[in-house]
Amino acid sequence: MNRRQKIAFGIACVPALIGLGAWLAYFQLGWLEDYIVFLRLSLGYIILAAGLALSGFLVAGVFLVIWQERKAAKAIQQSQLDSAASHRQFLLRLDHELKNPLTTLQVEVANLDSAHAALSDEVEQEHSASTQRVKEQVARLNDLVIQLRKLAEIETRPLEDEPVDLDGLLNDLITEFQLSPAGMARTITLNAPQIPWRLPEVRGDADLLYLALHNVMGNAVKYTRPGDTIQARAFEDGRQVIVEIVDTGPGMPEEEQAHVWEELYRGNSARGTPGSGLGLTLVKTIIERHAGQVAFRSRVNQGTIVTIRLPSDS
Repeated sequence: MNRRQKIAFGIACVPALIGLGAWLAYFQLGWLEDYIVFLRLSLGYIILAAGLALSGFLVAGVFLVIWQERKAAKAIQQSQLDSAASHRQFLLRLDHELKNPLTTLQVEVANLDSAHAALSDEVEQEHSASTQRVKEQVARLNDLVIQLRKLAEIETRPLEDEPVDLDGLLNDLITEFQLSPAGMARTITLNAPQIPWRLPEVRGDADLLYLALHNVMGNAVKYTRPGDTIQARAFEDGRQVIVEIVDTGPGMPEEEQAHVWEELYRGNSARGTPGSGLGLTLVKTIIERHAGQVAFRSRVNQGTIVTIRLPSDS
């Protein structure tokens, strides 16, 4: 029973309490001397009976409302479960339908490479350019299939439930991107507390949490320019561990920000940049499965902040 329901139940009991008070006042304290109503039933009994009857009616109404609210909540929960199951089934079916034609395309592209030797130099050059464009699209499609498979697996697979050292994950993440070719062209730093204590651990699946952080950091690197700054900063408030990945990139218009968690959505600024449009969807799924929240804020020509909140294990 929630706070609102408890208040309603308490109010429903007020008439009964008033009636009980009147009954006690009449019989125990003599405050309600029955000089006016000449009935077999005393005034105290009448008030008590009326209060109990009214409270009974009100209590029944409160329980009816609670029952209806719980029934509606169960229906909503079942609808959400059915929707999630249908969504997972769609992802698995899409993965299955794309896998076979993709394999065929990959084989045919390999055959095109082997046919280059029989062509003249001019034709071969044109043929190679066409083949390269096909390879790029096949690679993009292959990445999409992989991401779809990951998303379907993440939504259904059991999670590991073990202490996860987020400080260690962040250090590994920063080192990986600092050594990458794109990362070397940007300033990438980590700001995490070391005194008076380090970040507390969180509970969950270390591999999936690393994947979520990797996707956010990968987006920061992908959509910033050489010379921009990217920082991962982390802190805790006693209940949650908060990780923010911020950058000084071009940012995203406000009207596009509400769609960043949608599957396959790519903003106008992402046109021409390789990607599947599933990276942040994976992030949101992973964080929510760990009972956390993720938020996205951005300002054009200023930068972007992605905030991840996870329950602390301390």
